[in-house]
Amino acid sequence: MQHIYTSYRKIALGTLIVLLMICGFYLLIEVADFFLLVFAGILLAVMFCGLTEWVVRNLHFKRGWALLLVVLLFFGIIITTFWLIAPTVADQISEMRQAIPDALLKVKEWLGKHNWGQKLVQEMPAHTSDLLPKRGTLLSRISTLFSSTLGILADVILVIITALFFSVNPKLYTHGFVKLFPPQSRTRMLDVLAKCYATLKLWLLAMLLSMTIIGVSTAILYTLLGLPLAIALAVLSFFLAFIPTIGAYGAAVPAVLVALTQDPKLALYVILVYGGVQMVETYMITPIIFQRTVKLPPALLLFNQVLFGILLGGLGLLMAAPILAVAMVLIKEIYIKDVLENKAESGNGTILHYKE
Repeated sequence: MQHIYTSYRKIALGTLIVLLMICGFYLLIEVADFFLLVFAGILLAVMFCGLTEWVVRNLHFKRGWALLLVVLLFFGIIITTFWLIAPTVADQISEMRQAIPDALLKVKEWLGKHNWGQKLVQEMPAHTSDLLPKRGTLLSRISTLFSSTLGILADVILVIITALFFSVNPKLYTHGFVKLFPPQSRTRMLDVLAKCYATLKLWLLAMLLSMTIIGVSTAILYTLLGLPLAIALAVLSFFLAFIPTIGAYGAAVPAVLVALTQDPKLALYVILVYGGVQMVETYMITPIIFQRTVKLPPALLLFNQVLFGILLGGLGLLMAAPILAVAMVLIKEIYIKDVLENKAESGNGTILHYKE
């Protein structure tokens, strides 16, 4: 009887643990946007702190003044760049909204000439106007867009405020976090956090260099090809380059569609040019600028991006790569070194202790 009671108790306890894990995972997904925004703030704070350290080291400013200089320069560059190119980009985006439906019509006509493409044509709207919202839903679309814009603005403000708080006194938060661990492990946790910080700092630097190279090179090459809306398409390529692999394909599609409105040969040239830029960036630039930071396995990165995109949406897709970079550091330092390797060494008679 006692044996049966013990078995039922183990089953009930196991079931409870599984249910708690499911509930925890569900709650994590529900509030994941908040944690992603906090991580985005940490990422921005890493950039501020990294630039501040450079100013302190090379210009010998006090940290407070160096941070103020970095923040003012950062937002000053963004505002100035926006003020200089925003009118051109806005005009070209407006033209793009007209050019892409024309390109889709040409694609539809081309597909209709082939037997295998006729079924696809039947599934497409008869007129490009069908792709636009009806009058009855226009008001709801406008209200949704307005609320979405306010939501994005609030998210951006939250990220900036979080970054500024973390940047002003990073030790307050790192030392407060490590106090959640046993005293004998706190020095080790500080070391792990420092490695995560160094990895994110180098990863950000590498990404900004890669994004700049892609944006500038596509702007020059698209202009030389005579591609309409070259600046807007280059700006799109610049921002989407922050999302490895997936962003490259996302930036190529509108460029090819715009080229199709002019000439199929131009579309082919755009494919060749963009493919060439991506090959140079992937096989020459990326290995050079990422050689000092964590190397993300391409298959694992793609799987992580797809998973985050499905579960967490666009923000998850955007943060998938830096989160994976931090996760790989944590796995390497905490699980591989502290658990597996320490167990192996302890089994050989060597017991390791961390010192404060």
